[in-house]
Amino acid sequence: MSPQLGSSRMGFFDRLKTGWTLTKDSIGVIRNHPQLLLFPLLAGMTSIAFFVLFFFPLLIANLVGTGLEYAVLFVLYFITTFFSTYFSAALVYGANEAFHGREPGVVDCLKAVSDRIGPIVVWSLISATVSVILKSLEESDNPVASILASLFAVGWSIMTFFIVPVIVFEDVSVTSMFKRSGVTFKETWGETLGAGFGITLIVTVLGIVLAALALVVSVPVAAVFPGPGIFLAVVLVGGVMVFTYLLSQTIWGIAKTALYVYAAEGVTPEEFDNFDFETLGGRTERSASPDSRRTSEPWADD
Repeated sequence: MSPQLGSSRMGFFDRLKTGWTLTKDSIGVIRNHPQLLLFPLLAGMTSIAFFVLFFFPLLIANLVGTGLEYAVLFVLYFITTFFSTYFSAALVYGANEAFHGREPGVVDCLKAVSDRIGPIVVWSLISATVSVILKSLEESDNPVASILASLFAVGWSIMTFFIVPVIVFEDVSVTSMFKRSGVTFKETWGETLGAGFGITLIVTVLGIVLAALALVVSVPVAAVFPGPGIFLAVVLVGGVMVFTYLLSQTIWGIAKTALYVYAAEGVTPEEFDNFDFETLGGRTERSASPDSRRTSEPWADD
């Protein structure tokens, strides 16, 4: 077994520990640049708006049948994926700006990723197609089809985990964008899983604490004024849920960007100096700057 291969398979629990550090460092970036929270908010608001808009068309399509519901679902998946990816791309770009000591303005970040509309559209079309196929397989009466759909969904999630940073930072073909995303996940799988553990744990604990505080504030009010007290509890707990969602999504965006930048450049962002990136292997020296995208990388060859 080669040292590199052995290193990639060892220290899983150590990777969980460093994932905790990665999560805390991401929160530090948010503390310095709280405007980054706006991108998941915009993504969530547009998704909710389109789901509401498509509610009745979906209902009618399901009643009509004949496959019309899948056509409507495809349009819905495409639109929501497009806007979600667009705002996620702006978050990734903003995180990279913060790593380089620049202020990530919301409008500036949105403008900066506007030239990536083409790849975002292509990705949205592919993602919508896969989502519809998986939906049809999951609803199939064939249990084998459902199992295959579940297995493929896991593989698809892994292969596309870094698709947004690839879209932002690389000029690659459609095939190569998936290849590059999959390679990056393979190189950083331990840190990625560790970050997931840290993010989930921290955000869950924070959400529970804030929800408990919201109830502590609301219960005395509800005891005296039941109606307003219950309304206050709903508003406060709802606000906690929204905040924890935005926090988790922003942390994920920042953490993905940090992992991707290091895997691409071999350079540790200043905000993550205390994070042990040296466990990563198989890196290639290249720039993750959107101003210096490359088209002649090894993975760009189809």
